[in-house]
Amino acid sequence: MDGHTSFVLHKVDAIDEANLSYDYSIIGGAGLDESLEKITFESKILPGPHGGSIGKINVKFHTKGDVLSETVRDESKFKGIGLFKAVEGYVLAHPDY
Repeated sequence: MDGHTSFVLHKVDAIDEANLSYDYSIIGGAGLDESLEKITFESKILPGPHGGSIGKINVKFHTKGDVLSETVRDESKFKGIGLFKAVEGYVLAHPDY
C-alpha cells in the first residue's frame, strides 16, 4: 500500500421509514471534489408497476462557487450509479434479507 487512505464523510439528513425514503449528504473525503461544499442525495423506494420496487434518487450539488464543472458532475454521477448498482446487486442476491 502507498499509505494513502480514501474515505467519504456522510451525514444522514432524514430517514422516513413509513415512506421508504432516506436522505444523506457527502460532506467530505475523497468522494467530494474541492469545488463542492456537499452533495445531497434524496432517495425513495416506490412500488413497481408489476411488483418489485423502483428506486428514485435526486442529487443536488452544492458548490463553493457559482459553477459546477461538467467533469465533476459526470464523475460524481458515475460514482453514484456504481454505488446504487452495488446495493441493487446485493438486494437482488439476498431478497429475504
